[in-house]
Amino acid sequence: MTRHVLALSVIALVALALSGTSNAGASASRAIGVAASEPVPAPVPSLDPGVTRKLWRKLVAKPHRESRAQAGCRPLRAVFYAATDWLRLATKLAASGSPCAQYYISVPPIVADKTQPRRDAAWRIRALGPSFHAMAEIHYATWTRWVASTGSSWYQAGTTARERMAAAGYDVTQGDTWVVNEVTSAVRKNTGNARANLRELLRGLYEGDGTHPTRGAAFVIGVGQQASDVSQYQSNLQNWLSDSDFWTAMGTYVSDWSQEVYGDVRNFAVPAAPITTRRDYLNDYLQHGLVLANAGPATIETARSFLQSAYSPLGNAAWERESGYGWTMVPTDEMADYVSAQVYALRYFSATSGETEDHWGFAWAPRNATGLSAADFAAQSGAILDRLSAAVRDSAQTGDSSDPGSAACGPPGQNLWCVGDLTGAHFNDAWKSFRVWTQPVLAFATAPQTIAAGAPSAAMSLALTNTLGQPFTPRAPLAVTMSSSSPKGTFSTSPAGPWSSTLSLTVAAGTSTSGAFYYLDTRAGSPVLTASAAQTTSGTQTETVTPGPVVSLKLTPGSATVAARASRQFVAAGRDSFGNLFPVSATWTLTPRNIGTLSPSTGSTTTFTALRSLGDATITAALATETGTLTAAATLQVTPGRLSIRSVGYVRKRSIAYVTVSAVDAAGRPVSRAAVWIRVRLNGRRYLSARAATGPAGRAVFRVRVRPGSCLTSAVSKVSAAGFAWDGRTPDNRFCRPRLRG
Repeated sequence: MTRHVLALSVIALVALALSGTSNAGASASRAIGVAASEPVPAPVPSLDPGVTRKLWRKLVAKPHRESRAQAGCRPLRAVFYAATDWLRLATKLAASGSPCAQYYISVPPIVADKTQPRRDAAWRIRALGPSFHAMAEIHYATWTRWVASTGSSWYQAGTTARERMAAAGYDVTQGDTWVVNEVTSAVRKNTGNARANLRELLRGLYEGDGTHPTRGAAFVIGVGQQASDVSQYQSNLQNWLSDSDFWTAMGTYVSDWSQEVYGDVRNFAVPAAPITTRRDYLNDYLQHGLVLANAGPATIETARSFLQSAYSPLGNAAWERESGYGWTMVPTDEMADYVSAQVYALRYFSATSGETEDHWGFAWAPRNATGLSAADFAAQSGAILDRLSAAVRDSAQTGDSSDPGSAACGPPGQNLWCVGDLTGAHFNDAWKSFRVWTQPVLAFATAPQTIAAGAPSAAMSLALTNTLGQPFTPRAPLAVTMSSSSPKGTFSTSPAGPWSSTLSLTVAAGTSTSGAFYYLDTRAGSPVLTASAAQTTSGTQTETVTPGPVVSLKLTPGSATVAARASRQFVAAGRDSFGNLFPVSATWTLTPRNIGTLSPSTGSTTTFTALRSLGDATITAALATETGTLTAAATLQVTPGRLSIRSVGYVRKRSIAYVTVSAVDAAGRPVSRAAVWIRVRLNGRRYLSARAATGPAGRAVFRVRVRPGSCLTSAVSKVSAAGFAWDGRTPDNRFCRPRLRG
């Protein structure tokens, strides 16, 4: 299987052996003479603009057909990060596009101000066909500084970014979207307000101006593949996956959760290792987030459900990198091997895991670290792109159901592209630990309760289990903290109190349950109680807090202005002694009765519809209770409605023209009993004035004698109607009687 071997110098091997997670690539690169501090050039649409321009024009000139999944072809949602060279990436992917794939390409923002999306980019990607979509990169660190410097909220940051996207030419109605780049480890570790801030940013990006809510992507920082101890990272992930509220929000705002799994060639190209072994070790790293979620307990179901639909590993196509993206300081053909093998591994995992749609992508961040000429670097990096696009296309074929994705490596039985050995390369078994949930799990041993506001619950307790639900006994006492999502929720170890917003409990060593505790809340609703402890998966349970007895009523709105013949809804709510509002079925009355109607007369809501009488009125809601009848009133004023003249029409019978004026209200309904005055001009001169009243259909009809060869125009000069005010406008109109022939 070996087609070529790259040997490292003795110094490089020493550096390799001693390298840590974050500095591994940099150490090896310095050993072979690469300048790790070389300045990063500004992003450009293409490293080979002339060739890209020619190919792009050729592709966009072809008629595009809607890409759709076909028999024998696995659908793919492919998300790509482009640090630079985004147009060449998109164009080469289109040149060898899979008919079953949707391609999403990120575009970096302007370097001078990364809160400004790059213009003149999105349409060029969309032009490649309906399967190609541009993603505006939202640089997380830059928008963090924007929030701090402007005093704006994180939500405003998101809506502002959407405004700037639209101004730069991104069109979400045509499939463009946004992607937050470099979601930091602070979110994973739950440092400060990091999670809340991210949620608000994503909410703003999702909602925009409210006209086109759009889900987007998130590129999430992870840990390098060379890490030898991932226990703390795994523990942080397990704690994160237990945060159900966070993952519920992600399910609303995010379509692509792209984990930055930038692998290392030194953990792949192990000499003489079978391709299937390499594939499985790749997936241990590429898929570790989803594998861990699938291994988790029932308490993380919210996170698991989201990740099963949105998890999108972001593989490594960043060539000539010694750090930041994993180590890829290898010749072009070996990088092509590595890219092909990642595609194979990703396809294989999706297919064998029963996923209906593959969901993954790559980071494309070429860097000329070895000082090649511009032309040579463009040619070699272009060859890697060609291999990537072909591997994505070929791997979609499902002819070999026993080894899905293997076509990324070459024709059946011919491993042409997933080969390549690297002296000193080794597999990393650390990532296998994500196949097992390593933390014990806190769970509620008592069932959810329905509790009256202001009253203590029945006794509650906790149980410590393993992921199978079996009792787990800690060797040392486990300190547990109880908290509630309700700001009015309190805890105690006694039903008589004292009560506090948090409570410390202990699961004693050698036991698997806590002592009894109680919950009291004065806010009605569905509070989520959380039990948390260090190195332990949090447990949650939702209780139901019902309001206390009603002591007063509240009407919403308390006052209103309603135009004649318009409607307004009123809502009655009961209030308990703690201020909780809740629906009640009241009896509704109106004073005076002739000003309008109420429907229905009983219920938690009623709708007032004004008649044509103007003036003030009172709506009263009454509720019978054990202690007497409670009432609440709302005041309203009926004001004139808007009357418009919808049309002025003409019908001639012999020498008489019948002028019909139609009067309507703001809803377009006819207005009867309206007095209408018109002035008629004949051939531009005053001819007559007249008055008529509208009938049930809202029409007033006037008779005007008209001579042959004459033209009429009519203007409404006044309208008087009970309950209405005319808007003063007359529609354009004109009527001409032909001249007599002969």
